Amino acid sequence: MKVLGIAVLVFTKDLEAAIERYSSLTGETVEFRFTLGELGITIAMLGPFALVAGEESALAPLKNVRATLIVDSLADYEAHLRATGATILRPPGPTPVGKNMVARDVEGAVFEFVELRNR
Repeated sequence: MKVLGIAVLVFTKDLEAAIERYSSLTGETVEFRFTLGELGITIAMLGPFALVAGEESALAPLKNVRATLIVDSLADYEAHLRATGATILRPPGPTPVGKNMVARDVEGAVFEFVELRNR
């Protein structure tokens, strides 16, 4: 099990404006961008930031997520989290860039775990 990267979530109603601001701040460009139509959100990865755009009602369920951990094996992390008393809030499922899940650890912190598809 290995964490390959961590993304800080930034919620916004205006993705284009957020991309401009964070690009200026970091000197980075958007690495990838996709829409989860069923959730009503669009995500753009820009350096260490995951910019998440959508209406307030679509963003509300995600606002308790502290960060996204990009991991080498979602299955290994799911097993480890279950074994250590974490609660799986959203089980592993497909995304446009791989698969993800959301879990709350025993301390109450909520994290998204993402296993990227080989690109």
